[in-house]
Amino acid sequence: MLLSKRIKLILLAVIVMGITLAGVVNYTDACRLQNVTFNNKNIDNWQHRFGFSPQRSLLKQPLDSIAQALIGKKNIFKVDISYDLFHRLNIKTNNFQPICLVLDQKSGNLYGLNKDALIIPLNGLDIDWEYPVLTSVSVGKLYRYSQDVRVKVIIRQLEELRRSNLDFYRLIEEIKFGPRDLLKVTIAGLSFQLKMRTENFLQNINKFIDFITRFAPDLKKVKTIDLRYNKMIICSQRKA
Repeated sequence: MLLSKRIKLILLAVIVMGITLAGVVNYTDACRLQNVTFNNKNIDNWQHRFGFSPQRSLLKQPLDSIAQALIGKKNIFKVDISYDLFHRLNIKTNNFQPICLVLDQKSGNLYGLNKDALIIPLNGLDIDWEYPVLTSVSVGKLYRYSQDVRVKVIIRQLEELRRSNLDFYRLIEEIKFGPRDLLKVTIAGLSFQLKMRTENFLQNINKFIDFITRFAPDLKKVKTIDLRYNKMIICSQRKA
């Protein structure tokens, strides 16, 4: 019975706090909009540019309509709006985060690829140089998919590897695209490359990890390890 009364008191306190907070947000100056940033830059004429009202609380600003209007503009594909310090709205466009990098074989330019395999610029991003780099591949236009359909297949498996084995994911330095479905993968600290198939990339990675952890082979003279065949691992040695 005592426990029941205590729970009721806690619930009542939560309800009162919720009502009080709602009143503070909607009917006082505590959460009135005073500042707007757009892609990390302060906007002076935000009332006219975005249709926000300084008389409304943050929660009553027309955020959905603003996001939809921005998405409709050229070269804007993603809009993020967040609150800051009870008086500020932060608007960011195309705030995609890469999960790997890609070197365009035509232009020699370096781009990012997000988890959906969209090509994104690296300008202004805090680049993690432990990202794997895809090479010998044609990129195409920004915010589009790569011209090479194999990229999307690899990205899906890379994202799964990143979630399941982040340490090994960070060790992958380069994924070089060869003819058809051949991949040559370079791992940090290893003097040899791994050969594998595009569609079996994650399976081949796990196969390699199992191979070296279970058997601890001597790989000092190995040039390549071919993982493309079922129930078989082929190691080719360097020429003397």
